Formats: sequence, structure tokens, C-alpha cells
Amino acid sequence: MPVDAHILVLGAGVTGLTSAMLLAEAGYEVTIIAAHVPGDSSIEYTSPWAGAHWRTHASSEEPMLCDWDIQTYEYWSALLDTENKDLQLHRSGIKMYESYDYWDGPVTEDLWWAPYVRNFRHVSESQEPLISISKRTPPRAPQIANAVACRAMAINVPQYLLYLLEQSRSLGVKLIKARLPVGRGLKAALLAAESTVTVNGRRLPDCYVNATGLGARKLCGDEALYPIRGQTVLVKGEANAITTRIGEGHRTYCIPRPGSNSTILGGTREDGEWSETPDPKTTSQILERCSAMVPELLTGRDGGFEVISVQCGLRPGRNGGPRMEKEDVDGTKVVHAYGHAGAGYQNSVGSARLVRRLVDESLTPTFGTARL
Repeated sequence: MPVDAHILVLGAGVTGLTSAMLLAEAGYEVTIIAAHVPGDSSIEYTSPWAGAHWRTHASSEEPMLCDWDIQTYEYWSALLDTENKDLQLHRSGIKMYESYDYWDGPVTEDLWWAPYVRNFRHVSESQEPLISISKRTPPRAPQIANAVACRAMAINVPQYLLYLLEQSRSLGVKLIKARLPVGRGLKAALLAAESTVTVNGRRLPDCYVNATGLGARKLCGDEALYPIRGQTVLVKGEANAITTRIGEGHRTYCIPRPGSNSTILGGTREDGEWSETPDPKTTSQILERCSAMVPELLTGRDGGFEVISVQCGLRPGRNGGPRMEKEDVDGTKVVHAYGHAGAGYQNSVGSARLVRRLVDESLTPTFGTARL
């Protein structure tokens, strides 16, 4: 690693914050510039709207994404082991649960991850919780045909984002809340970022990390980026387990938010849809599908869920997968890290470690042209 290098991270979502933390751990001076920061609520700020839990979206034909997911699972497992040994530590907002995957028909995905997670097993219809779910399912409704279980993590995302920020600050990372211009191209935004950094008492950056998510569509002119709209419902009560059910035309999930006495119910996947307005019909469908999966949350006076809020988030989808590469922008060194779709959290540690390696490579004498 080059000595005394300053890295400027653009974006304070889970990708940007994790990258900043790992870069600071490696000894870099790190600054973050972001229009939205932990604690904010905006449709432009994707990370707070996530479920979120560890459930890989990758197939065995995507080895890089598989590796990122396993790295993150192992990192979070070690973090939880450390937290359990020292109750005085600041809590990350991550917790390990039983995690169930159900299919109304044949298993439709590659279970390549089974050897890498804790306590993976198949669940038969003669075992709980399938016995109880079957009893609660109307006679003509689809039945679960296949099920697997393991131990996996759910994340209280507002708490985890604040945790990442606090860990980064403890390592010397500085956060600057500012909006950069995006309509005049990446170079103009980098120049504006340089000015913002120096005004705030930091020296010029030696390398940038572009973790701007969907914002990179305008910032970089990357038309491969597109929104994946997801609608979810936050309800009272913390579910006993993580559950995901896949049936014809739907993927339903119930994700407890550790320590918050709430659970995220979902969800939808609407490619190319930018609307932030929830659809009441979709809300009703989500609540109906989830009712048999988490009966412990049916605490309302009417026997249904106690709804806290309904919300939509825009995941940063990208044709061709995440953009993870170095670029020399007129003598300015940039590492791009965006387009993780709905896998930002489970990708986060593996992706951030790749960012750190790409930054190391960018600052070697063989990459690009030195800025005078």
C-alpha cells in the first residue's frame, strides 16, 4: 500500500461505508462525501430501505459474487462471535436466526452455498414449521413442496449503517454531507469534490471510490444501470425466524429487524420502475402472503398485522452485474463500485475488499498517469 495516500469515497450507502471502513483499517486517510448519510430518509438513498438479510442472489456461474457473499457471511459470523464475548462493545445491529427457504414447487435455484453456512438442512413436510404452515394454509391455496433451512443473519439496517459510520470515524474517516453536480459528467463532479474536500480541511485525494449506486447512471452516463423497485411493509413485533417463500409470480419474505421490535415483510421486484409511491393492492397482497409464515406477528385487534409503515426503495440494478474496476479520468484515479442490485448487504464485505485491492493497484506507479 502506498504511504500517506488520501482516498475520497463518493456515497455513504452500505457499499461506500464498508469500503471506507476497510480502507481506513488498511491505513489510508479516508474522506466520504455524500448527499445522504445514515439517519436520512430519501428515495435517492437506497441502503436504509433494504430488508435486509443474508440470502445469496448469486448462482454458481457467478463465482465473484458467490465469493463476496461467503466472505460477508464469514465476516458477520466472526463479528457476532466477538460481540457475544464482549457485551460492552457497540452493537452492529446484526443477529443470527434460523432462516427458512420455501418453494411452492421444485427448487428453482442452485444451492451452491449449502456447505458454507451454519446448520444447512432440508426440511420435510412432516417437520415444523411446515406442519403449522400447512394447517394455516387454506385448502385450495398452494402448498409448500420443498424447504431448506440454515443459520443466517438479519440486519437492522438503520443501526448497521450508523455502526459502519461510527467504526469508520473511530479510524479517522471524515464524513462531509454535500451534493455534487452529476449532470456535467464524472470529471466535473470530481473537481467539485476536490474543492469540497479542501474547504473542509482535507488535502487533495490521491484516488476516488465511486460508490454512488443509481446516481452513477447520470454521474458516469452508465445506461446499464436501472432501478429495481421494491415495496415492503414494516410491522410490529420481531419474527422468530427469517422466512422466504417462492411461488408462481411472487417472492415473499419476512425479515426481523434485530432489537427494534419490528419485522420487514415483502416484497416486489419491478425492474425499471422509479415510483416511490406504495401501491395499496400490493400492500394487501404482501400482508396476506406473510400471514401464514409469521403468525406470532398477528397481534392487531382485527387478528392481522400491526402496520408501522409502507415504503418503496430503488435497488441499483445493472446489466452485466456490478461495476468494479479502475479508471483513469484525465489523470485522476477512480475505482468504481456500484450496481449491486438487491445484494448490497450480502456483497458488502467481499466487494469492499476488492475495492481496497483496486485502490492499492491504482496507486502503484504502473497504473495511469500521475497528476501533476
